[in-house]
Amino acid sequence: MKFFAIIASLAALAEAACAHPHKPHYRTTKLFGVEVIDTDIVRDARATIRNFDGFLYKHSMRTWLFGAAALNANQTLKDSVDVELHAVSTILHDLGWDMTPGSPWVSSDKRFEIDGALGAVKFVKGHKDAKKWDEYRLEKLHDGIALHGSPGLATGKNTDVANILASIAYDNPGSRNPAIPEKDYNAILKGLPADDIGYGTNLTWVWLAETKPAATYNTIVEPFGTAFVPGYSAIGHRVFDLINPGFASQA
Repeated sequence: MKFFAIIASLAALAEAACAHPHKPHYRTTKLFGVEVIDTDIVRDARATIRNFDGFLYKHSMRTWLFGAAALNANQTLKDSVDVELHAVSTILHDLGWDMTPGSPWVSSDKRFEIDGALGAVKFVKGHKDAKKWDEYRLEKLHDGIALHGSPGLATGKNTDVANILASIAYDNPGSRNPAIPEKDYNAILKGLPADDIGYGTNLTWVWLAETKPAATYNTIVEPFGTAFVPGYSAIGHRVFDLINPGFASQA
């Protein structure tokens, strides 16, 4: 009987392996009770944001951890997601928020989402494990970050991009998304409090409107410039103005 039990166990393991023959097995660790991937590139992504402003560091980490907790609670979904791609994308998604003088991630003329996407791709291409990232994987990394400031545009995208965007949205203001187990949600918030995310978002988006206004017109940042930056005006730069030239001056 023991022989048949061993055979059955081996068969089950073989069946599981065949179900996802190309799914790598990654080293993991636990952060605030949540099991997460712990590969070198994920560790280095975390190190990249370690010295960011506190609100930005915590926001980036919560984004990753909320997403990881949601995936851990849905094994079928987790099996279909590239968890290393998910981790790097969510951890680095707001590189474009880095207000450090001379930041290597922030351009003078691009939307913050694009700075984040290009910065994350640059980070991966410069990493010792870059050979593991083909062009399609890099494209998903770019898309998952570049699209996060424009809700609705990612409808129909692949599972990886959809889950990167869902994870970023988990840290938006509001109540807990039911995809995240309550226990995990509370543990993450206890370790990485979100009490300063509103302050940090206002601070960052006003800074973007002040320092590169042209990159904020027709974006989610525009109202912050209009409300809080003296002399800021998107009039004449909006798509509306291109289609209706002179309308604002006649109003």
